[in-house]
Amino acid sequence: MNRAGYDMRHVTITLMRECLPRASHVLAELEAFAPDERPLQESELPEIPGSTFRSRIRHAWGHLDRLSALLGEPSVEKEDAPVLVLRREQLIEIDEWLAEAWKQCASCDEQLHRIKDEFRELHHLEKSLDDFDDLDVDLSLLQGKHDHLDMRIGTVPVENLPRLSEVLALSNHIIINTAGSGETRRIVIAGQKEDAPILDSVLQAAAFQPVIIPETFNGNPAAIRTDLQARRQVLDEQYQHLQGKIVNWRSSNWRQILRARQMLTAAESYVSLRDAVRTRGTLAVLQGWIPASRIDEVEKTLRESLWLPIILESRKPLANERHLVPVPVRERGLLGPFAKLVEQYGVPRFGEFDPTILFAITFAGMFGMMFGDIGHGAVILLTGLLLRKKLKTFTYLFVLAGASAMLFGWLYGSIFGVEHWLHPLWIAPMSDPVYMLIVAFCWGVVFLTLGSVIAISNRLYAGDYIGALFGPGGLFSLILYLALIGGLVNIAQGGSFPLLASVMISITLVLLAGYKWQSSDASFGERMFTTLIETFEIVNGYISSSLSFLRVAAFSLNHVALLLAVFTLANSMDTIGHWITLVLGNLFVIVLEGIIVAIQTLRLEYYEGFSRYFYGDCNPFRPIRAWRSQTTLTTGIRR
Repeated sequence: MNRAGYDMRHVTITLMRECLPRASHVLAELEAFAPDERPLQESELPEIPGSTFRSRIRHAWGHLDRLSALLGEPSVEKEDAPVLVLRREQLIEIDEWLAEAWKQCASCDEQLHRIKDEFRELHHLEKSLDDFDDLDVDLSLLQGKHDHLDMRIGTVPVENLPRLSEVLALSNHIIINTAGSGETRRIVIAGQKEDAPILDSVLQAAAFQPVIIPETFNGNPAAIRTDLQARRQVLDEQYQHLQGKIVNWRSSNWRQILRARQMLTAAESYVSLRDAVRTRGTLAVLQGWIPASRIDEVEKTLRESLWLPIILESRKPLANERHLVPVPVRERGLLGPFAKLVEQYGVPRFGEFDPTILFAITFAGMFGMMFGDIGHGAVILLTGLLLRKKLKTFTYLFVLAGASAMLFGWLYGSIFGVEHWLHPLWIAPMSDPVYMLIVAFCWGVVFLTLGSVIAISNRLYAGDYIGALFGPGGLFSLILYLALIGGLVNIAQGGSFPLLASVMISITLVLLAGYKWQSSDASFGERMFTTLIETFEIVNGYISSSLSFLRVAAFSLNHVALLLAVFTLANSMDTIGHWITLVLGNLFVIVLEGIIVAIQTLRLEYYEGFSRYFYGDCNPFRPIRAWRSQTTLTTGIRR
């Protein structure tokens, strides 16, 4: 049985304090060590050396990030070898230099932001001025800055313009300018100020929308545009001057910046150890988790890379810490997408059954049974292959689902809903719906039985013998369920309920009820009520879960029914309409029902499977990794 994290080991590395930074870098390069931050050595080794180091390095990164945003990030050249160790004195020196560097560049950054804002404002004003280019008038007059004249500028629907001109004459106003094309026209209206209230009601009835003129627009549009261009030229000169200063400063200091980035990047592995390191004086202890298969490699590499001796001790996880063991999660390969779907529910505990393989098999089986069609499966498979760059690891999910649908389509004899081209190797679902329901029910019984067996195995492995016998999905619950199913099957075949099944059901009910009674400390009446309800819930849970699998048959029948509806609709049309309906109908079924079937399959996997045997409360194995910067030296501002 495939158990999660079966080869994970807890390691304790004892070394000299001065070797910690280099040791952390080696572990990060190997990508095999996940820190254990529990204070197991707190009484003997109370110091956490990385706390002040982390604070200082975050401060340094803050200055470096701001400098990089202004100057661009330097590329790592081949001749520049990465720094493996960053000592505290070096970190302090780097942090102080970066702080001083940012102090020198901060004024340039502020000015560039100001120029950027002014460029944005200029662009907005120039776009606004485009609406007034054809006017040879002082735009301040259209802003209400006069005593006796009332002038308005705005847009009206073109169909309202003739009627508006007639009505304006009655209110002592005239249209002095009209421009634009399309469904609206921009107009300028002038009249006496005392008649403004009458004009307001007229314009409202004509769906007039006023055009806002910026307050800074004083003079005719040509003069305003000349002024804006002059402002832009001044800003360009200021921008070029600042860019020159930045380029000069960068050319003089880029090697120091590059060096700072390399050293801070190298130190991140030490920072990522966090509280997994404890020290006293010159001695340090580092604890974490490593796969057993890589312990020898890690120890050998550490001994070769460090100048002082180390001691590496490993052990299997203790019973009380199994829920703390980080478990490796598959990320690539055929099982990659199913591992991600399992991870959506949770990560299995150490020693717990890893359901990924079983999940992949049962998912493919149920999806294919519900969506069996050679043509539809081929479309899903080809879609996965064509979109493999976007789907990445989920390509395998599409391929497996499509292949399963094609297999069951072969068994059903269905190609794009046509069932007379190919003789079914098994059965056409609509030919015997009852049989399909029986098959789905039997599938559910096998699925639930397997889930209970896994749950029992998990509890036995964890030393929970009581839970293996009396817990949800335990041995006695499974015996009760199988005895009940066996009895009902015998009745369905025309026989009577077997005596053996009755005895087994009676014994398991008594045992389960007795356990529920014994484990409760409530009053007599409440204990009796709780015992009856919880015992009944065991039986009801198995029965309702078994019936849930009838939807597997229901969707297989629904798939055929939808396609029959498509063909019926297509046959009522002419030749062109017939083929268009068939193509669109099949696409509709593939997309819509494909999604629904996938969701229903996941529901059965999660709620009828995982909920029975899967805790899923562990953390994935995330080893510390070396940071690698691949950025290039660029800078600039959009104007």
